[in-house]
Amino acid sequence: MRPALLAALALLASPGVLRAHPLAPSVLSFEPTRSGSVTMTWRAPVKRPTGQALRPRIPAACVPLGSTDRALSEDGTVLTETTRLRCDPPDLKGAVIGVHGLEDSSLNVVVRVAHFEEAVTHAILDRSNPEVVVALDQPRRRSFAGYLWFGVDHLVTGWDHLVFVLGLLVLFGWHRRLIAAITAFTVGHSMTLALSVLDLIRVRQAPVEALIALTVIVLALEIQGGGRGPVWRHPWSLPALLGLLHGLGFASVLSDVGIPRAEIPWALLGFNVGIELGQLAVIACAFVVYRMVEPALPSVLRANRALPAYVIGSLAAFWLIERTSLILGFSV
Repeated sequence: MRPALLAALALLASPGVLRAHPLAPSVLSFEPTRSGSVTMTWRAPVKRPTGQALRPRIPAACVPLGSTDRALSEDGTVLTETTRLRCDPPDLKGAVIGVHGLEDSSLNVVVRVAHFEEAVTHAILDRSNPEVVVALDQPRRRSFAGYLWFGVDHLVTGWDHLVFVLGLLVLFGWHRRLIAAITAFTVGHSMTLALSVLDLIRVRQAPVEALIALTVIVLALEIQGGGRGPVWRHPWSLPALLGLLHGLGFASVLSDVGIPRAEIPWALLGFNVGIELGQLAVIACAFVVYRMVEPALPSVLRANRALPAYVIGSLAAFWLIERTSLILGFSV
């Protein structure tokens, strides 16, 4: 099955995909003040896929008060824009919240609208749901379903993690070790995501993304070395590490969004279940592709590990250089 995955890996190496998207989605939040105004905050990663720029949309019920303040994070990865608004009503109940450019984008936007009553309207916008109507009541099942889809979408549109999952398929094949590796990733991700959302740990995102790229390089080296190294013998090790790192990277944004305490269990459960379903979907698609192309594969290609190892390693090396350069203040 390894050559069958090579085509998918080659597709991931195309120019439009080569730059893996940041772990964090954009965040659009509205916070009322005692003076009657509303503070609109837009947080977005600096790096985005080409042609997928998003811009916040001021609700029709609001008008801006003054200019927009802009600030770049210390590590240069996140741009924050703050705008004061006058809204009617001030709690934005019934207002339509949306983002320009979302209809033609594969990206997600997390929306948070706070109210004086300490209630919070919380939603996830994407191409299929580009708008949300503000309401003070939000059913639990809606929160769970939204985060479940967010998890699926985050996995299948995160090219570095798709490469990692495909690399696990190359290394383990259809072996029970593959299930152990996938499960270890989810367990690791769940642990650090929960700890970060509960504000028990907090780290900078840029170094975490660089370390994620490094774990993919380690996986490529293991594939090239014959696939009987430490990752094969302990299939929970590297996937669990990637899960821990991924949870740290994504949770920084969830913490900034401010998930209502009552929704935290449903949000964490839904997102992590979505990640697991996304991984299973990738495996299922790879299985279908393999069955379709297997009869046409020459026998010499079926045992070739070098090609997928080089593709995986080259992609990961590029991401590592790019992300390390960003930490050091350079641009690739």
